[in-house]
Amino acid sequence: MRNVVITGIGMVTPLGRSPQDVLDRIYRNEIAATKPMFETSEFDCSLCAPISDFNPEQYFPENKSLRLMNRDAQMAVVAAHLAMEDAKVNSDTTYPAEDIALYGSTGVAGMSVEEITRIIRYAANEDGTLNLENFGKIALRRVRPVLSFRILANMPICFISIFQNIRGPNAVYTPWEGHGAQAIAAGIQAIKRGLVQCALVGGCDCKTRELSFINLQQLGIFESWKQSGKGCIPGEGSVFLVLEDEETANRRGKKAYAKISDYKLSSVTDNSRLKETLLSTMSELEINGKARVIAASDGDVAIAENEKLVLEHLGLDSQKLLKPKSNIGNLFAAAAAVQVGLAAKLASRHETKQQIIANCFGYGSEYASFVLETV
Repeated sequence: MRNVVITGIGMVTPLGRSPQDVLDRIYRNEIAATKPMFETSEFDCSLCAPISDFNPEQYFPENKSLRLMNRDAQMAVVAAHLAMEDAKVNSDTTYPAEDIALYGSTGVAGMSVEEITRIIRYAANEDGTLNLENFGKIALRRVRPVLSFRILANMPICFISIFQNIRGPNAVYTPWEGHGAQAIAAGIQAIKRGLVQCALVGGCDCKTRELSFINLQQLGIFESWKQSGKGCIPGEGSVFLVLEDEETANRRGKKAYAKISDYKLSSVTDNSRLKETLLSTMSELEINGKARVIAASDGDVAIAENEKLVLEHLGLDSQKLLKPKSNIGNLFAAAAAVQVGLAAKLASRHETKQQIIANCFGYGSEYASFVLETV
């Protein structure tokens, strides 16, 4: 079975674009949280973690396709570009375009209110309820066709395939962190089974707008803020990773950040079983007691407490955890790529063999943990 290594990391986050810079800022305990640009009095959470200085034209000057994209797609094509550039992988040069896989995770409700105002205005009755007849006859006629490019969850990954000329196996996962972990796992398996020699994996999300806050509030994700005065901070961004077969990467002289030595995916149907599911997931991994942990904790009290109990049960140090989501914000569909990417960068800083565990869970029904090792 082939070994899979991470040779490229591309980041667009509220704390920067360089993995080293992001890691350093986390160690300095810099926090990206700020007040949203919209009224938050109706929400239990009053903070978000936006990216203030993002300009995709810096990387793709005068590219008209950028106008067709939602913000998450723009961040995704930049993060993917940075990852491929970091790995020194070029489609049809380093590998045939058909020999590069693409697996990505995207979020939902990333649209701004302004972008769907026409739909809301012309599809509603006088009392504000939905009128399907008006929606079909009036609202859809007043919507610009370009909206379809922005509202569909698969579009960010489609744009990446176009920008990077990737024509190998591909899939889109949505909308939570566990689904982002599934995208990474799909890339690992594609390489291990010999389907491809290289895979671009990651995710993108934008949870800093009103519609996202409405969605998160309705799903109960802000409940920890209501009960404890602290909880997850919705963020935005994109992270993509280049995975390669270790032998192939070595032959072309590309030093890897880390090797992915093990991982486990799990599903849960009842949130009250969070501790049991996490314990079951991590217990099956080949880890040692000295492994460092990139924690899944994002400020939510229940998640933090359950993760701490599981780590202590497994004999892992729960006092020296790195908690990226508490600094960067929770990037949801892109959060797994953040966790694994930072774990890879952390592993690359060690000269002796070191295990780094990246926990990828929080909301939704999918859980995952990845074990990375210094190469």
